[in-house]
Amino acid sequence: MFRVFDTDTNEWVNDNVYLNPKGELFLIKQSVFGWVKVPLELSQDRYVYHMDIGLYDKNNKLVYEGDYILANINENKNVIGLVTYAHEMSAYIILCDDDMFYTLGSNVCDRIEIVGNVFDGYGVDVDGEQTLRDSEE
Repeated sequence: MFRVFDTDTNEWVNDNVYLNPKGELFLIKQSVFGWVKVPLELSQDRYVYHMDIGLYDKNNKLVYEGDYILANINENKNVIGLVTYAHEMSAYIILCDDDMFYTLGSNVCDRIEIVGNVFDGYGVDVDGEQTLRDSEE
């Protein structure tokens, strides 16, 4: 699965979008004969897509690249970081502001929570308390 953000309107795309094997985005519309691909390719300068990473957080929400995650690293430490793919490690990681990173796997699903994404910001601190969202600063 994937999700698509329109950087011109600053909104998530709710229309049906097709991602071909080349990574090109196309809008899909319903016709009399069923679903058909509109021949117009969506500009990747305007539309950004994030792939899901195949994991769910503790609230059973699907995690995507570009999500901000609140993670309980151990009894005394929580971190907030951005989900991204590290090609050199062949793994999804949580990249934190202090240049620390933590790998993601199915064994941590009950210790992570989605708190925002790169387009909407996030509104909690490392203790999970509500704060001003990044995008509002």
